[in-house]
Amino acid sequence: MTRLLPALRVMKCSAIALLVGTAALPVAALAQGGDHVIDFALGAPVLTLDPGVAAGTQAQTARVQIMEGLVQLNAETSEIEPLLAESWEVADDGVTWTFHLREGVRFHDGSPLTADDVVASIGRIIDPASGMGRANDLRQITEIAALDDSTVKIVTAAPSGTLLRVLALDSASILSTAAIEEYGDQIGWHPVGTGPFKYESHVAEQSITFVRNDDYWGKVPEADGVKFITVPEASTRLTMLETGEADIIVDVPGADVERLRETDGISLIEKPNTRLGHVGMNVSRAPLNDVKVRQAINFAINREAIVKGVLRGVGVPADSIIAPTVAGYVPQDMYGYDPQKARDLLAEAGYPNGFDITMWTPQGRYYMDRETMIAVQALLGQVGIRANVEVVDWSTYLSALREPVDGNKSQLYWLGWESGTADIQVILDTVFDGSRMPPNGWNTMFYKNDKVDELRAAMSREVDPDKRQDMAAEVQKIIMTDAPWAPVYSYVQVSGYNSDIDGIEYLPTDVYRLKNVTFK
Repeated sequence: MTRLLPALRVMKCSAIALLVGTAALPVAALAQGGDHVIDFALGAPVLTLDPGVAAGTQAQTARVQIMEGLVQLNAETSEIEPLLAESWEVADDGVTWTFHLREGVRFHDGSPLTADDVVASIGRIIDPASGMGRANDLRQITEIAALDDSTVKIVTAAPSGTLLRVLALDSASILSTAAIEEYGDQIGWHPVGTGPFKYESHVAEQSITFVRNDDYWGKVPEADGVKFITVPEASTRLTMLETGEADIIVDVPGADVERLRETDGISLIEKPNTRLGHVGMNVSRAPLNDVKVRQAINFAINREAIVKGVLRGVGVPADSIIAPTVAGYVPQDMYGYDPQKARDLLAEAGYPNGFDITMWTPQGRYYMDRETMIAVQALLGQVGIRANVEVVDWSTYLSALREPVDGNKSQLYWLGWESGTADIQVILDTVFDGSRMPPNGWNTMFYKNDKVDELRAAMSREVDPDKRQDMAAEVQKIIMTDAPWAPVYSYVQVSGYNSDIDGIEYLPTDVYRLKNVTFK
């Protein structure tokens, strides 16, 4: 395992690297904590278990094993279903919600779940003084209070059609009040939830180990535990699956999908999710502050060729800022592959001979992330944009993108935003809110359009689905025209797993639940 450096650590890449390939790194045998420990190889590390800190879906996958919210998404239908709340109702005013907690639920420390724990958990996230990165998820909540030990009142700023989906996010997970008070901002490595597994240990950026919660309020898992291992190289993860060192792996290379479909002992999950991969653009400084340059980059990218050649068909060319699986999606037919149009726009912007620029990418965080950016590099080169690709380790990547505008060194960068609610609102509120720029939010493009903010706010208050859809179409058109992103493709997740296990739940939000895993 390569030790990640705290300073910005990069590798220089070139388009020829696509032809060379990479060798698999040797991996030591994994320690087994029991007969039925699930060894799960992720492409990027779990950086924290604190539900208030944004750290990607690999952290969310880890969190949902050990902590739970009031409600959850059904893995098959994406409908909301009860979890720690057995039932709920909304008052005639449309903003006052009452949740009734499940009886007999205990935290991992043995203490009973009460309404006070719900208030403490959600309250710490929405408290403006906390500075929690996930506060934006729960921004529509203006008040939360315990009516009695088993009843919670939540008040929203306006009638909301998305509150239940927001409460299904891992940022609304419920932790023990005692643990919150004892550990404060160190709760990320001292989590005390109610989930089917409980935290045991971790090795920073390498692995994290959970053990079964034998006192779980629901059906106790068959698995003795779960171990998440960080393995950035897709080829290494695949080798681990084939040799039995891993039971589940993410992001199976497209070139191996057909072979694995016919391989005894290995099964595949093949499902589209809500994640959309894009080239983000820091619009705060030249040359990316010119909309013609940003549009030129969009016209220069051959999305169909990247999906076919780099992803081997495991993806869908993007035509908007959200994936087709997200509620509110309306295709925007704006940017077909047109290198001459790209050159013309660059000339109009004052760059007839192109320019030099730097592109950042993680490696292993997203399926074929580095390979995609190398392909984009080659395509940009064809229109005169001379791009240098730098691979940055994931923890450093997140920090660098969240630097304030004056010190932010990003230009072009690769990210894959998913909609944790399967609705466009969370993407608009998290990424395109003009008031949520780093370090206080995830608008890493430093993009602001007053009309976008107006529509975004109006959508959050609108409960009529037809009106919301009309506003969603308008806001997508505006953002695509402004082009702070170059959307490239939406993801089809292909995960591999040992055929001797069953019951893996894969959510369209790119999160896995393992409590119902069984062994043959």
